[in-house]
Amino acid sequence: MANISRRTVIKGAALVPALPAIPGVTAPPGFTAVPGLTADLEQRAMAMDPPVFLLESAVPPHVTGDGLAIVDQVAVCGQKSLRWDHTERAVITVRAPLRWAPDPYRLGDDQAWQGLVDAFCVWIHNESPVDDVVRFEFGRGSRTDVWFEFRLNYSGWRTAWVRYAYDMHGRPHPDMDTLRIVAPRRTGRLHLDQLMLNVPLRPDAPCRDHQLPGIAPEGDEYDNQHWQALHLFDRLLATRTPEVKPPSQQESAALRALVTRYHDEYLVAQVKPDVAALTARTEALMGRPVHAYQSQIYPAEIAAELKDFVAPVTLRACTDLMKTIAQGHQASPPDRPALAALYLKIVDHLREQGWTRGSCQGTIHHLGYDMRGYYDSVYLMRDALREAGRFEQVRADLDWLTGLGRMLRGWKHRMAHGSIMDLFNTTVRGMLAAVLLRDTEAEQVAYLKVLRDWLDAALLPTDGIQDGIKIDGTAFHHVGFFPDYVRDGLSGLAPLIYVMHGGAFALRPEAYGWLRKALLMQRVYAGRTQWPISLSGRNPSGTTALSIVPYQWLAPIDDEIGAAFLRLLPAAPTPRQQEIAAELAARGVTAEPSPTGNWALNYAALTVHRRGEWQVTVRGHNRYLWSTEIYVGANWYGRYNTYGQIQVVHRGTNLDSGYAQPGYDWNRRPGTTTIHEPLDALKGDLTGAIEEMLLTDSRFAGSCAIDGQHGLFAMDLHEHPKYEGTHRARKSVFLFDDRIVALGTGIGNADHAHETETTLFQTTRTGRVLVDGTDVPFPYERLDLSPRWLLDDKNIGYYLAAGQRVGLTRSTQASRHNATEAATSGDFSTAWIRHGAAPRAASYEYAMVVDTTAERMAAFAADVPYTVLRADDAAHVVSDRATGVTGYAIFERVRLAGRVLEVDTPSLLMTRADGDDLVLAVADPDLRLYSGIDHDQYERGRYVGHYSPWSRPWLTSPSHPHLLKVTLAGRWRRAAGRCRTRITGGRTVVEFETVHGIPIQVRLSPAP
Repeated sequence: MANISRRTVIKGAALVPALPAIPGVTAPPGFTAVPGLTADLEQRAMAMDPPVFLLESAVPPHVTGDGLAIVDQVAVCGQKSLRWDHTERAVITVRAPLRWAPDPYRLGDDQAWQGLVDAFCVWIHNESPVDDVVRFEFGRGSRTDVWFEFRLNYSGWRTAWVRYAYDMHGRPHPDMDTLRIVAPRRTGRLHLDQLMLNVPLRPDAPCRDHQLPGIAPEGDEYDNQHWQALHLFDRLLATRTPEVKPPSQQESAALRALVTRYHDEYLVAQVKPDVAALTARTEALMGRPVHAYQSQIYPAEIAAELKDFVAPVTLRACTDLMKTIAQGHQASPPDRPALAALYLKIVDHLREQGWTRGSCQGTIHHLGYDMRGYYDSVYLMRDALREAGRFEQVRADLDWLTGLGRMLRGWKHRMAHGSIMDLFNTTVRGMLAAVLLRDTEAEQVAYLKVLRDWLDAALLPTDGIQDGIKIDGTAFHHVGFFPDYVRDGLSGLAPLIYVMHGGAFALRPEAYGWLRKALLMQRVYAGRTQWPISLSGRNPSGTTALSIVPYQWLAPIDDEIGAAFLRLLPAAPTPRQQEIAAELAARGVTAEPSPTGNWALNYAALTVHRRGEWQVTVRGHNRYLWSTEIYVGANWYGRYNTYGQIQVVHRGTNLDSGYAQPGYDWNRRPGTTTIHEPLDALKGDLTGAIEEMLLTDSRFAGSCAIDGQHGLFAMDLHEHPKYEGTHRARKSVFLFDDRIVALGTGIGNADHAHETETTLFQTTRTGRVLVDGTDVPFPYERLDLSPRWLLDDKNIGYYLAAGQRVGLTRSTQASRHNATEAATSGDFSTAWIRHGAAPRAASYEYAMVVDTTAERMAAFAADVPYTVLRADDAAHVVSDRATGVTGYAIFERVRLAGRVLEVDTPSLLMTRADGDDLVLAVADPDLRLYSGIDHDQYERGRYVGHYSPWSRPWLTSPSHPHLLKVTLAGRWRRAAGRCRTRITGGRTVVEFETVHGIPIQVRLSPAP
């Protein structure tokens, strides 16, 4: 486990470490209990080392200076703050050990492995903007080691989160024991609150803004630059103004149509506002600080109490209320004066609290999620804002908070597509609102063109593992395939695409085509609606699913999307859904049949196999695609999620098909080959890390399809050395209609303490389980079965080749919740093939039949309808009798016997005779984003996997073409498809140029 991080010592063993308190410290004179404080919270905070000053009861004894008083005029932490009536260049001195210590973080470091850094925090209230600064100096006695300046060009509250070693001028010293706060060059008044001398902080949290324009410059290049780079976007908006010229008649007409759709179909709602209730909700917000992620700075040992004490209202609560008020204001003219007053009151409160242009409030993370209501409300309230003289201010706020200038940055920087799905989901709506709030029609047209061009580029397929849509229709978030975020992104974007459709501001056909492909692919890799568990990212609840929302918005303008929408309609459609369905019927659009076929999606190392209403998915990972994402409080036991997991969804939902989280043994995911560990050992280790997204050194994991109907998945499994780096297996899965054949060879590891297993099934107990036709009771446990076939309680059959040891239990299993770690339990039937402890060259062979019967399984076992032609570490070859398809999983350059004689590249092949012709499909699942090895990940020739995908130099690299050669027995010529043939005697070399892992299918005819 030590190999995973290049840090041997990370400050803090967990994401938010605790600072030790000083025992035995008593409250200083002048401190009394304050109503609302949790016991002696203020005293305990001040007794920490270094101290935290809540500034609620009295001026702390550590703090000296003239003009200081604790007052109740303004506050963001409790009811009071420290008022400072200062003279020119007056000084507050704070004496306490600052406890700064060096850490190994480097600017722009690997996002997943940043550890924590020492940071300073304070809130500052300024009554009137001035062109001046307050200076913070940190040092040893009278000596200054580091310093920074905080600009005072604002009114209201702002906060500073400043990292000692990275954002301050000078060089910090471990013996620093003094803070000096130097007043501006004039007499005035400031209020300070929640002064924290040194707290451990994620280094990617602080964001530069107008008060601190020089801090955290690397935030402009992070994956989260879409929120962290607001200061950069603001500068771009000020310096790169689009060309504004009189709009054409066509542009003016398109603008009017767009505005009508935006207002009438997207923004407004037929509501009857309850003014009294809305007034009460608004008043409940007043006088309270407004936070999004501002509590992230709290020291761990008092964080919960401090959050209760501060009692902030969430930014989301404010902006959701603003949208509700705005929609009521639009719907009910008689109530408009009262509702406008409420809206303006919230606007003023947000601006006073610092949610305004130029401010990042310490951190601005996930801003889009919390601001959606604000974005959707401003356009509706534009006239009220103008009447109140607030329009210009709020429009400037909106420009800042949406990062409108991002449209002018271009796409050449490394994280240009970082978290683009978040932007689609949350922020594009605000960008459109900001554009439509330009003063003149000409400006609106000019900015709309820029927004359209930006969206056109955003929707084109992205190279490498950067976020966005991929060429196979999958889409990435957090540099990997993550359907939950794709769903949310497309759901947020689709209404705006509808609003902009038709005319001068519509997406270009190519961009819209990629959006459509991604949306239609969602309904392929979802079951009916829910994602298979191996696609669930860090959300393995089994309930996350696609949304009908984007289909609903685009159905009126796209018949293919409309047909999918009709199939996905819920049992009780909404009135609007019924209206759209009627419109589609009038156009002759009918519900599509359920997707049927096989899809090889190698940007996800995934095969999707569907017949009618059921689906089988198989998923792996490789050196480009992370295995799973583990966060603090999410997916703790997800290590094995993509170890070749085979999931059958054939009864509607994941639960109906046998998956349930309570009691689930996270070691035993169907189809996976794993080491069965205690949950404490299986749990992800996030020491010094923000998240875990492990890669492997294996290139080979992916799939191939033939005729779009049958498929083959294979992976060369090598576990990351953070856990058990000796664990290996070569796995393949052949999918022929309702029959799935699974092979494994080369299974081995050095773990003598735990058994290695390949799981057949783990299914919630609802019915009968049969072993060779005999009912198995509940409870039941046998660890040395040798069955020919099993039938689980969801009517999935399992045929087992002879000579395999099988364990089978039917019991109430104990487990833990994936996020909370709380104990869970549930009744399950579970079967697995036992490979023993520390196996060497172990293997397995079994077949599955979907939705079958005992009679059919007995017949299957008596007359096995497939043939394993080869199963060793070089190749797995299986031929299916009914389809005539033969699949080849080629793990190494190999010579074979039969029709295929040689393959020069690890790859996947499928063949089928068609009369005298031969149909041949090939796929090289290696995305080839780089050649050779990633040297950062190796030590002395051994893979140690130091880094996460975030930091890889090949993150934006394109897939490189490769020439793959297949040698066939006989003389063949190309009849159809992309390939070259070269006949030598009685052999034919067929050459394919492969790229993106996309299968290539050709037809070959006999050559004379």
